[in-house]
Amino acid sequence: MAESNGEDQAKPLAPLYLTGPRSDQPEEDQYQDQTKQHIHHHLRTKLILCCGFIASLTILIAVTFIVLSLTVFHLHNPKLTVTSISFIQPFEFVNGKVNTTRNATVAVEISLHNPNQAVFKVQNVTVWFYHDELVVVVGESTRRSETIPAKRTVEMNLTAEIDTRKLLASVPGLMEDFNGSVVLKNRVVVNGKVKMIKIFKKSVQLNTDCDVTMMMNNSSKPAFECTRTRNTYEHVRN
Repeated sequence: MAESNGEDQAKPLAPLYLTGPRSDQPEEDQYQDQTKQHIHHHLRTKLILCCGFIASLTILIAVTFIVLSLTVFHLHNPKLTVTSISFIQPFEFVNGKVNTTRNATVAVEISLHNPNQAVFKVQNVTVWFYHDELVVVVGESTRRSETIPAKRTVEMNLTAEIDTRKLLASVPGLMEDFNGSVVLKNRVVVNGKVKMIKIFKKSVQLNTDCDVTMMMNNSSKPAFECTRTRNTYEHVRN
């Protein structure tokens, strides 16, 4: 009996395994789920705020751009005006008749007003004289490279040489009728470009047609009188 009791006392106790669920496991899982939901909700809120900020900023920039393009950055057409037309070298009369070997030189003064906030760069200015559909100018009077500052007006002087033979051929009897007159059409064409901050730009062609009455008042002083002016604007693509 003593040996039996000793053997029983010598046997180690079997380990105890806890196979059942922990009592706090559901609470921990619930806490993790709540944490994930909170993080997801926080990220979603930040994403919505970020998208809203970007959308608001985009709309603000677009509205600002539209307002500026319609006000400060709106490009207006420059104004072209013919201020005077006069002779530099009038027709020469020999023995009561016009000398067909000598042409007349005409001065055309124009003004260009730039109403924009940016400079207007004039690329070229050309002047013609017509009678009916016949060009009575020897070549074209052209002036190039003129820069007009913002909100400024610039005066320009142009010259043209009228072909005496062409003019007399187009108006029979003008050589003998010193009290008569002839109506010419004067056309001034201005090509230029206005550009602002390399975004807003416009190429424009200005045309002014003026009916000019050349009065043969006496043998030495015929004069021009501008009776009608018409402005047309043609937008030229770059």
